[in-house]
Amino acid sequence: MTDVATKPEGVSDGSGAGDTPTAVTTVLAPGEATPEVQWAQADPPKKRHLGAWLGFGIPTGLVAAGAVVASLVLIAPGVTAAGAPVGLMTQGAAAEAVATHLADTEFTIGGATLTGEELGLSIDAQAVAGDAFESYPAWNLGTWGQGEASGTVTIDAEKATEALRAAVPDLYSDSVNAQVVFDGESKTYTVEESQAGQGVDVKALAASVTEAIAAGPTEGGPIEISATQAEVEAAATTDEAQAFAAKLNDQADAAGFYLQDERAHGVTLGEIQSWMDIQADPETGDFAVTPDMGAIEEAIKDLPAKVNQDVVNEKVVTNSNGDHLHVLQEGQNGFGIESTEGVAASIADSLKGGDLQFELQGDVVKFETQTVFRRVEVDKSAGMTYMYEGPKSGEEKLTASYPVAFGKPGYDTQTGHYTVYGQLTQQNMGSCTPDGEFKPGGSYDYCTANVKWVTYFNGDQGFHGTYWHSNFGPGNFLSHGCVNMTEAAAEHMYRFAQVGTEVWVHD
Repeated sequence: MTDVATKPEGVSDGSGAGDTPTAVTTVLAPGEATPEVQWAQADPPKKRHLGAWLGFGIPTGLVAAGAVVASLVLIAPGVTAAGAPVGLMTQGAAAEAVATHLADTEFTIGGATLTGEELGLSIDAQAVAGDAFESYPAWNLGTWGQGEASGTVTIDAEKATEALRAAVPDLYSDSVNAQVVFDGESKTYTVEESQAGQGVDVKALAASVTEAIAAGPTEGGPIEISATQAEVEAAATTDEAQAFAAKLNDQADAAGFYLQDERAHGVTLGEIQSWMDIQADPETGDFAVTPDMGAIEEAIKDLPAKVNQDVVNEKVVTNSNGDHLHVLQEGQNGFGIESTEGVAASIADSLKGGDLQFELQGDVVKFETQTVFRRVEVDKSAGMTYMYEGPKSGEEKLTASYPVAFGKPGYDTQTGHYTVYGQLTQQNMGSCTPDGEFKPGGSYDYCTANVKWVTYFNGDQGFHGTYWHSNFGPGNFLSHGCVNMTEAAAEHMYRFAQVGTEVWVHD
């Protein structure tokens, strides 16, 4: 015999229409005897108004139709979902049963017993209940008394860790956060590396719980779960500490007080480190700066004296075209602040953000560039060299003159317009060894060692000091083409002229 339960039709919707119940159809195999059907004895009626009403007020067919309707919305008897019995429950009731069962289930971990609620375990109970109904509906008699719907258990890592630390502290060892510290020897911020700790792998724990529940109900108490230990990284890692230290060290050359984006007074990292404390947040691992307001106030009490300064104009040597040849004096802007009110609080805010450039309120006076035109004139007939200087070409005045000697016959000092191209404080001239001794077979038939203050303007001809004679002025032609001067005059020329300075040699 084959029993086929057909889905009832015509069940009452409460409107009175279609109240005739549809019978269950039984299909007999050929030659098979008709089965005997018997009704079970009903329990003695209880003395309740509802029972009396059902017994005497509702037709038997309507009661049967209600049972059929119930079979359409209930889970088959004997079914479990995530370890919770959910037979003959609606999906909503089953979902609640699944969630409650997981929360109340006890688990033994490392010798301690904890509930699912204490471990922060959760499951998509609605989805598990829905799966149980879809797979094992009550109207399908073939699913009765069997079936298990499962789901994936998730875990609140923070809650589980807190509970397990308290219950089984031996499974844990604390990690050590990295630290950013100032090294007085290198004058930079360095890092003390983090150290990993040990703890229960809560993700693996959740997976083990999922497997244990899927395996079915256990008898005799809590479910035994093996705890897998894993390395627990420190909240503040070495990499994060190195990044923070680098942020501070990279500002070493720019740290200080600024007026209108111009650094008015520099401050070293060593000074700044005494104004603050750097610690890692134990929860987030972020590095935070705590300013020391007392130290800051002490450091800035004489700040105006450190910052305020007069403007210093730049001085630059030029040629007749106005080209800058050499800076005689660096320019410096003038700075002025009158008060330090509010500065400490502003510095504290900057330090909290890891910014070591502190903006001040005050005045800035920009420096100006002053040009100095210089040229040199050599008068062979007068036996003199003249130095001229002025704000620009055409406005120069004579500032110094020196008697000199020139090249002897065959080594004439050439006339013409030249520019200085090279300068040396000392040189061996002629064919010399490195020790200043004459080197036979060289390009020259002489060696003059340790010639001071050399300024070349035309090939191997230039100005230089002379210690081997003191004959200077008109008619002295004693050199190999250079302009001989006293060593004092030559040094003046070396410092007066720059590469690019114009030299005019004439008879």
